[in-house]
Amino acid sequence: MNDTIFDFLRSYVPSDKRDPKEDYLTQLFAWLLINVKGLDLKYCEYLLKKIPNSTFTVTDSDTITVETQRTLDNGKRIDLLITVNDNGFICEHKIYSMLSPNQIMNYSSMAPSIGKGQFHTVLITLGTYQWTQPADVRILWSSLYRDFLQMEIKNYVDDSVDYFMLDQTLNFMQNNSLGTYGEITPGAIAGYWETFGLKNVVNNLVENLRVREWDSKCKNLQHCNTQGFTEPIFRKERWGRVGLEMYSNWSPGIFAGILWDYSNHGIEPLNEKNGGPDVVILVDLPEVGYAQVTSTQACTDYFQKLNQNHGDFDLIHFPEPKDHWRLIVLRKSLGDVLQGKQGQKEQENALYETFCDGIKLLTKDGDLGRLNW
Repeated sequence: MNDTIFDFLRSYVPSDKRDPKEDYLTQLFAWLLINVKGLDLKYCEYLLKKIPNSTFTVTDSDTITVETQRTLDNGKRIDLLITVNDNGFICEHKIYSMLSPNQIMNYSSMAPSIGKGQFHTVLITLGTYQWTQPADVRILWSSLYRDFLQMEIKNYVDDSVDYFMLDQTLNFMQNNSLGTYGEITPGAIAGYWETFGLKNVVNNLVENLRVREWDSKCKNLQHCNTQGFTEPIFRKERWGRVGLEMYSNWSPGIFAGILWDYSNHGIEPLNEKNGGPDVVILVDLPEVGYAQVTSTQACTDYFQKLNQNHGDFDLIHFPEPKDHWRLIVLRKSLGDVLQGKQGQKEQENALYETFCDGIKLLTKDGDLGRLNW
């Protein structure tokens, strides 16, 4: 029986001298080559196309083996060794680190101790600046992502398990800046200042709401925080968001504003194509208090009530800690909130009413204040 992916990833031994992400990615990629049917053959074909003078070929009748962390007789360790009968590939993987002196040449010189055939050296790096030594094949991770994995996943749409593993690997690479990114188009460049101006206008609208009446409009604000409510605090853009903090501490925190950057929040835009950024009302809490708050029956009951009544907001709550600082998200797309609203005053009022509606839902009956803060 083949190792599970968890056993395989667990098998590598971390070293203070190496980037653990490099080893982790190598183990993950090797597991795919071993376990995704036919992928090892396809990868060998992909590499051989880049070596026109190779003396060997590969077919589906050949014996292909994949091995990680192979230690040679000279004590050097190969990241990934692929053998095709008596031939193969010696693969060195780099993300941020540079090659050590003569590293590729040392691998080549030790090839006869691995097998009696031809062994090609393969170097995969984050950037071309790391191509400081010759190798038979030099590839960027982004090229492997685009030209190999993205191409091959199309052949596995009918195999749910293999497709899932390839898809998750592509996601992992993209999330770790090893994938590809959309090109910069003339339209995107031309629209930069308009987008920049939009952020300034929206941020100013939100800041103006600080002086609006909150006590009488959202009466339960006074009863939901350990220090009570005095007035909102305007927070300029940080953590990808801009808006009003209703309390000076996070026991709990209530934030009403605009979410510009989602990378720190564990969620995706509500309407990425047409809705613009999200208008959000958040319940925040200190990380150390997450389990303390969510493990109680009172919190379970609170979530249940919100599930039953969250108005026309999209509701996200986190019974499992995707984000230790976030308990609840109520949101609408900015495009929906401002639809049909003309001029600064109408748009300010629309944001204000949306914030108030969300806050009233979160603080209804004072239940939020009775959680284990």
